[in-house]
Amino acid sequence: VALIVAVLAGLGAALFMPAGTVAAASDARRGTPGGWGGNGSAGSSSAGSGAAFTGTALIPLSDAEAQALQYAILEEYGAFNLYTAVNAQFGSTIPFSYIVRSEQQHINALVRQAQKYGLAVPENPGLANPPVFATLAEACQVGVDAEIADAALYDELKLVTTHADLLQVYERLQKASLESHLPAFQLCD
Repeated sequence: VALIVAVLAGLGAALFMPAGTVAAASDARRGTPGGWGGNGSAGSSSAGSGAAFTGTALIPLSDAEAQALQYAILEEYGAFNLYTAVNAQFGSTIPFSYIVRSEQQHINALVRQAQKYGLAVPENPGLANPPVFATLAEACQVGVDAEIADAALYDELKLVTTHADLLQVYERLQKASLESHLPAFQLCD
């Protein structure tokens, strides 16, 4: 009985606790054909940390949470693909070379969550038409735009998410976009 009360109290807190929002502008191209994600579009999380459990079974994701998680994976694929394309055009260049590795870590964190909940992991669609940039400064500006869009996406995803473990991953990925990737792209050229 005590375990059930603790779980219900935790769920109630997760449902009614206001989540912080980030003032990040949305980008209409995000996750759309031809957008950052090509045909669709960090931090890490330990399995089970903050997850909602009843006995030994996970509380399933709602349809909205499942769709949000799959969309987050596609969005991170999009950033990974975009930054990989920049490295292919200009050679391994900072900050793109290290942010590509970070985007792979973001993908891995989200995929672990999907696998934990038995959710199908979408395949990386790649980029149908890899972008070609006139200058590295132009590519850096696209990186700025992509990171702002990613941060805005996590604000949207948190609105439909009640699972504390997913919220924690989304917070970490959003923080990485705003506090690490965005400043690096703002300073690069």
